[in-house]
Amino acid sequence: MVERALAEVRRQREAMAARIGLPVWFRLVLWVAWGGLLAAPVVATERERLGVAAFPYVPVAVVVSMVVLVMYRRRSGMWTAVRGRDYPGLRALVPSTALVFGGSACVVWGLALAGLPYLALSCVPLLAGLSVVQAWRVNAAVRLDVLEGR
Repeated sequence: MVERALAEVRRQREAMAARIGLPVWFRLVLWVAWGGLLAAPVVATERERLGVAAFPYVPVAVVVSMVVLVMYRRRSGMWTAVRGRDYPGLRALVPSTALVFGGSACVVWGLALAGLPYLALSCVPLLAGLSVVQAWRVNAAVRLDVLEGR
């Protein structure tokens, strides 16, 4: 009886963990959205110097990023963390996640403020990629916590 109950709990954990994941297509969407959010203020402020057309770059990037963030919360299992579940793996990655995302914004926007928009924009693909890797690490930690019942 106890073995069957434990097996059922394990099966439920595995089913929930299977729903937590970031497929490749979503990682690409996240890369584009975060890269767009990093680049939008640079392009908006330096558009004449860069030779690009007038467009509401920042508002569009913010809206797209908000949609992707909602999708991420759903795909990564973060929606259960907001409902009161605190995953140890998530807690452990908060400092590095803040450093990666905050640091990427500081680098890109700092270079732009220093009058180096081309250098700032050339950093965007790499920094957005590092941010996606960090988001994937957070996702993997939450998935492992779900599997292990933490």
